[in-house]
Amino acid sequence: MNGPRIAFWGLFTLAGVWLQSFMPGVDFLAPGLILSLQEEKVRATLGMAVVWLLIQEGTGSLAFGAVVLWYGVLAALFFFGHWLFEAKNFLFMIILGACLGILHFGLMHVMTYLQEWRVQPGRVFVESVVQAVVFPVEWGLIYVTYNHLPSNAKDV
Repeated sequence: MNGPRIAFWGLFTLAGVWLQSFMPGVDFLAPGLILSLQEEKVRATLGMAVVWLLIQEGTGSLAFGAVVLWYGVLAALFFFGHWLFEAKNFLFMIILGACLGILHFGLMHVMTYLQEWRVQPGRVFVESVVQAVVFPVEWGLIYVTYNHLPSNAKDV
């Protein structure tokens, strides 16, 4: 990775964590994981995924493992959908966002049930809808930004 790309991912991570403080329950780092998977840079993707996983698990209040499931299912959905759709297709991102909204709703109910917490179904529903809408929009913005960064022929 070259300097502008490292700076991009650092700023993306900071902005994602900052935005999550305003909209709890919405994962602003998930589109970055998908963009990184699309770029097919395995080491960079794994490194960022581990950092984001630790950030999400450390700042969240659910038991350890919810974010592991979240990112694991997200990656599985991407690889499954990649067989059916072009990886950088906006329609695919809309479908992936809808799947994430459904996943958020189900995962929140399961994890809060396991912890014997009571949550308002209306709040979880709103978070799920916001996640489904924000995901493709944010992916589109970071996709355009990332592809306008200066690149280096030695970029691995």
